[in-house]
Amino acid sequence: MTEFTTILFVLIGVIIGFVAGRATSRAGDANKLHNELTRTRKELTHYKREMTDHFSSTASLLEQLDEQYQRLSQHMVEQSQKLIPAENNPFQTETTEHADGDVELTPITNTQPLDYSGQPSGLLSDKNRLA
Repeated sequence: MTEFTTILFVLIGVIIGFVAGRATSRAGDANKLHNELTRTRKELTHYKREMTDHFSSTASLLEQLDEQYQRLSQHMVEQSQKLIPAENNPFQTETTEHADGDVELTPITNTQPLDYSGQPSGLLSDKNRLA
């Protein structure tokens, strides 16, 4: 009976060892996954913060660009009114002031733009079609 008892204890030990090994490896895997999840969440938060900073700085730069362009346009209008006769002035504008204080400059155009010839170019005619 001692051989049977020895074999029985060995089998029980193997089973207990197998179960304990599986339990500890699952706990290790869960801990590893938890650490990876925490790291990924931190990276996502960092990425969101970077994107927010990027878009806010881009908006600020675009506002500055808009202000500078408005100043340039106003400067061109003022200087062209001083230096160029009114009939040849390409920057001639009408100034409209809105109730909220905004000033709108509307170009005065008396003639059709020079890039229109008034005659068909023939680009879409059947004569130019490839055979």
